[in-house]
Amino acid sequence: MTPGETAATFHGAQTPRNTRAALDCYDAGVSEWGIGEVDPEGRWIPHNLPGLLVVAPHPDDEILGAAALIAASLRSGSPVQILAASDGTGSHPPQVIPPERLAEIRTAESEAALEELRGLTPGPRGAGSLQRQRLHLPDGALADHRVPLTAAIGAALRQMPGGTVLAAPLSRDGHPDHDACGEAAASAAAQHNAPLVQYPVWLWLHSTPPGLHPAQDSEPMTGSSPAEPEISWSAARSIPIDAELAQARGRAVAAFVSQLGTEHGTPADRNPGEPVLTASMLQTVLRDRQIVFPGTPLDFEGLHAQDSDPWGVTSRWYEQRKYALTMAVLPRARYRRAFEPGCSIGGITELLAQRCDEVLATDISGAALHTAAQRVGAENVTFQQSSIEDWPAGAIDLILISELAYYLNDAQWAAVRGRAAKTLESGGHLVSVHWRHPDAQAFRSAQQIRADLRAVPGWILHGSYEDRDMLIDILGPATPSVAQTEFLH
Repeated sequence: MTPGETAATFHGAQTPRNTRAALDCYDAGVSEWGIGEVDPEGRWIPHNLPGLLVVAPHPDDEILGAAALIAASLRSGSPVQILAASDGTGSHPPQVIPPERLAEIRTAESEAALEELRGLTPGPRGAGSLQRQRLHLPDGALADHRVPLTAAIGAALRQMPGGTVLAAPLSRDGHPDHDACGEAAASAAAQHNAPLVQYPVWLWLHSTPPGLHPAQDSEPMTGSSPAEPEISWSAARSIPIDAELAQARGRAVAAFVSQLGTEHGTPADRNPGEPVLTASMLQTVLRDRQIVFPGTPLDFEGLHAQDSDPWGVTSRWYEQRKYALTMAVLPRARYRRAFEPGCSIGGITELLAQRCDEVLATDISGAALHTAAQRVGAENVTFQQSSIEDWPAGAIDLILISELAYYLNDAQWAAVRGRAAKTLESGGHLVSVHWRHPDAQAFRSAQQIRADLRAVPGWILHGSYEDRDMLIDILGPATPSVAQTEFLH
């Protein structure tokens, strides 16, 4: 699926594809999001969160999909801004209720719902502020307004503290407005170096996580494509919903009277007597853990799905030369255990296999790993679908960060440097290889990556290479040089 396309749609009057019990089972296996932890009162509190900006396609999405994020931010004393993309005037036909009146109703409902979250017990730093801004974009047509939506998100980010986390619907959520908001948020995150996390709402009703089987009585999706949207399930992380938040969230959802009943007439795309938010939909979406998808705004899965070799690994002399240079600068002839995150289709993985006893190569793209596994048949290589947060346990003596660091947000990049310093063995090396030219999707330049790595405490520079296209650095704990190790004593 390419940007601009939308997944098949699903609406709440249909039977959910997944049972609540099955989704609870899935949730139990999803790792907790590592930017926070549960305090003694059972509340999930993020670490050093400067602020939170939540993009809501319609009034109620901020509660259905992002209540845990909002609550965590408020409890950590951080400012929260809700960006209401539309006023939700498409939920009911205009002949049933005038759009301007519906906008007033749904705006008031959203304000009342957010008031429930404002009442949560604050954390040690006090309660954070919570504001809501309306963009007045047309409900049902946000896909046609991505440019002004992206600009509005960027403008809002500029008004927030540096490091503010941007939360938006999953860009594969299955509703055109949700998908458009997710794509616009990804663009704004890339432009403003903002950490991005995407939250699902409709996803749970139309797509089945790996390992689960669809409910037998579920109805098919409606829309132009019968295929499920491609989801990077391995990137999912969980936030526990504590008892106080669960109660507040329940009261907040109850504030959306226009969506829970038919007192304002039959909603659009519903049969008489059917509300927008059905009991089965709410039971499916509002679970004991909120699942979110932190990640880079660049759609690696989509890139590899469209092109089996999106970087020209097998066709460009530049890539072949880069791999040869990378292998040439390695100070040791042999390594015990190598870790290569972001391996893509395994262009350098097969070369590492010749110099290492064991190679762990990971990527968030299942399509990329499928191609890599076909290309690289070495028995000492393990391919694993995982994100950069899934750092391997145990000591490592070679870490390869190639064409990756500029796609990590600031918090992820800091975490990578910390984990690398902790797990890199004495005598081991980290090799950084990055493109020097501008990249609109990048969070930072190759030069900044070089500076950051050279500032890691306890590491020295073992060697480097640079030309007009790339920078290569070899860093790690102090050890003798190659010549000193082999013959200079």
